[in-house]
Amino acid sequence: MSKRVHFVFLLIFFIACEDKEEPNPLVGTWNMTSASGGVYIKVNKTQEIFMGLTQGNIEVSTISNGITTQTHALSQFFVNNSDDGLFINAYEYFDNMDVNYYINDYISSLDQYDQSSVDIYTPNGYYGYVGTQFNYTWSENSFTVNADTVYRRLYIDGNYVMDSTRYAVASGTVTQIGTEIEANQNFLMPDQLSLPDDVTITINDDGTGEIEETFEGFEERSDIEWEATDTTFIWRYCEEYDGEIECNDGPEFMYQISEGSLILSDEQDICEEMGDSSGVYCDQMMFYQYGIEMGTLDDFWMEMEVVFSKQAAAAKLTNEISRQKKPRIGKYSILKGFKPNK
Repeated sequence: MSKRVHFVFLLIFFIACEDKEEPNPLVGTWNMTSASGGVYIKVNKTQEIFMGLTQGNIEVSTISNGITTQTHALSQFFVNNSDDGLFINAYEYFDNMDVNYYINDYISSLDQYDQSSVDIYTPNGYYGYVGTQFNYTWSENSFTVNADTVYRRLYIDGNYVMDSTRYAVASGTVTQIGTEIEANQNFLMPDQLSLPDDVTITINDDGTGEIEETFEGFEERSDIEWEATDTTFIWRYCEEYDGEIECNDGPEFMYQISEGSLILSDEQDICEEMGDSSGVYCDQMMFYQYGIEMGTLDDFWMEMEVVFSKQAAAAKLTNEISRQKKPRIGKYSILKGFKPNK
């Protein structure tokens, strides 16, 4: 074989190799195998904050014709001490109902509007009880109510009607338990970020794909258009509203593929997600919800990581945070990204 023919053969061989692209490792169907994440804060002063841990409860019993029909233990409470008065809400979220006990104790010039009430929300309807003879004590972290009786109130023919044969009695003490956090340290706030139960991502080599996500028992599916660099992975998701297709930007993930697993991670500033670039609203929210001293919140952010495999998932994940009924700072949808609870 001549040198010229040999050279031409090698040239054709190398061109053929260059034209043959390696398959994109992102392409395929990925099933979620694990999800982890949390909400973090950093403060500039060592202090005690309140994360919802309590001792004791306010017991609310409903009575009909002298017979106790239900009893509920309310272990959470919120206090708003304002210029207009003191407003207290003890509450608990159960699997199939929400129960709230309220005291509205206005300043002396508005005493005629003082009222206590019990509100019970169930799948079968709403049940309200009201009264005005409450007797309570409140300190910075503790709330006690002494046998407050409130009567069933119904709205009939355009008027509120009281039924004295049915009533509720609230009694007990609940005390918040504080947690000390150190200045200038990253502190993970437990159980504050809800994550999905199950996710399947289908990634096609033409830049299209599909995401199916199950969140707290509700399933959502959307087509996507994706782009990726060596380290970042983004997509737009499209949904139909009133017959019109609307597309929005999804989250921007850092990603890596390791030993057959796709790992997506994200980190976001929660104040910015709330549209609060100055941090004033965040300061106020964290003070009222967790007792963080005003002006001491330096950083407030979330982190998450989700691992996928091309192997079929053995079973859907059970997200313990999602099952709990306590309010959270936000939820993280793989499809749409972090959404704070405002």
